[in-house]
Amino acid sequence: MHICLNCETGFEGNHCPNCGQKAHVARLNAKALLDEIVHFFTHIEETFFTTSLHFIIKPGITSLNYIEGKRKRYQKPISYFLIWAGLYIVLHNFILRQLHYELILQPVVQSKLQSEANILLRKHFTFFMLPILFFSAAIIWLVLARSRFYFIEIFTIVLYGCGTYFTLLIINDIILGVLFRVNINHYYVFYWQTIISFLYNIWFTADFFRRTKIRKLWLRILFVAILISITGYFVFIYAPVAWIYISH
Repeated sequence: MHICLNCETGFEGNHCPNCGQKAHVARLNAKALLDEIVHFFTHIEETFFTTSLHFIIKPGITSLNYIEGKRKRYQKPISYFLIWAGLYIVLHNFILRQLHYELILQPVVQSKLQSEANILLRKHFTFFMLPILFFSAAIIWLVLARSRFYFIEIFTIVLYGCGTYFTLLIINDIILGVLFRVNINHYYVFYWQTIISFLYNIWFTADFFRRTKIRKLWLRILFVAILISITGYFVFIYAPVAWIYISH
């Protein structure tokens, strides 16, 4: 007979029938933490990589499938976004450290505030993606989708799109930073990432909305892609400055 350390239920066997916790719980140590990390990355749902591939090659039909209820075959949107964001942060920082890439800004005189803002953006890149997620969903919904879809439905597919964007950034870091030894912390690369975002936004929205009957579709898609890219640029440039200014 075991007594569950979590809910104090008495039971026999390997798992508590009340809460599901294991009968034997190891003490917390470095090995236990490492086992948790390994377990996380080796027990990602089998749909994770197929979801990633589908959102690269056919994001539109994949999004529609999910909205229409065909969800078992796809990784859940929040975990999909968080996993790719986490992998990007780990890999990006690893490449920076191993190849000694320093932050190179535009050759203009910058104030102390601007310099601090650039460092803040570098350290918390994913955090500043959150307002871009919201604004991107709002732009797509207002310009293209409000006659047919709920805002939350659009926000959900934007989570998938942003997670896939991190996938493309990982590929970008590996190709440029590792294979061609280009400093991925250079401001030129930031502009290149903006172009990647712009092109993927066009591909995503075109593949999604070409299946709906919307007047002046391509003009709207181009307008949306431009607005999202501009929004992302201004968030990355001015949000860190505003954060430091307010916190001071």
